[in-house]
Amino acid sequence: MKFGKALDDICPNCRYDVKFREGQKPLFEEFKSYNTETWSKIANDKGFIKQFESYLQKVNKIEDLAYMINSNKANINEVKQAFKELFKKEADNLFRFPEEGGLGLEKIRKLFGRDIKNTSDFLDKVEDINNPIYNFIKTN
Repeated sequence: MKFGKALDDICPNCRYDVKFREGQKPLFEEFKSYNTETWSKIANDKGFIKQFESYLQKVNKIEDLAYMINSNKANINEVKQAFKELFKKEADNLFRFPEEGGLGLEKIRKLFGRDIKNTSDFLDKVEDINNPIYNFIKTN
């Protein structure tokens, strides 16, 4: 197991760190050993955003994805807060049609909830870091 330690380690076109057999949960795991300061920068890091969006495109359910964080470097709530900022900043891009580089509404609904009808609904969920949309964030 190798944890990515810095934003410079990101390979936007790389594959997941671990892929499990079909039917196992999660199907894909990504290991990150960022400190609190590094996590706070992900919403503005193009490489991280591109990698994360590519992972979302590859899964059918959010349960298929796990970001394993090194809890010795940052706590889970700090990481959820960082993803909250990323989701808020990237919401419009995520909702773009897939052919325009986004996920599209149907994919977002598959991943984050059928009750999402628009960006505003998504952002309402994003506000609560205890919402199940953050369940992909795990600690080691």
